[in-house]
Amino acid sequence: MLILLLILGLLFFLLTRALFFLVQVDGWSMYPAYNHGDRLLALRYWPRRWLRQSQIVVWKLPATLPWVTDPKLIGPELYVKRVIGLAGDDIVAPVAKSHDSLSRTKLPIQATQELQKWYVPAGHCFVKGDSPGFDSTVFGPIPLHCVRGVILARLRQVNGEPQIYTLSDIPEQIEKVDEL
Repeated sequence: MLILLLILGLLFFLLTRALFFLVQVDGWSMYPAYNHGDRLLALRYWPRRWLRQSQIVVWKLPATLPWVTDPKLIGPELYVKRVIGLAGDDIVAPVAKSHDSLSRTKLPIQATQELQKWYVPAGHCFVKGDSPGFDSTVFGPIPLHCVRGVILARLRQVNGEPQIYTLSDIPEQIEKVDEL
């Protein structure tokens, strides 16, 4: 009986590791929804047809971007952004500039007042942070195969105890940040 429980426990652990993963927010581009340092639980696999606007996804930068001259520069970073456009959508958003093409040095990302229109082709989505940041306004729609997961919940370590925050907690969190 003990061996059966150990095997079931191991299967549950492996299944959990295969379906879910944790990601930590790095930066403020998803503020106020998520703060720098927040830990998020993501679902690794899901049918692509279930992807909807306003869902928050984890994605990895594709190495096939036109301005990427060396694929080694991409790195292993995962990004957390909101889906604002799916295949067939026309998106109008302020242009974001993240680098100076002459000097090849990264500059702070900021949205300009200049608006640009993008068309989202089949097999792609348009992702954008809730605040200016590195997203599709810099390089356009991303292929769906770059999406690594869909965010399910926020998990945060506060005084050593995990807490789960939901969208209904955002106004309270904004008030706490404003007090600082």
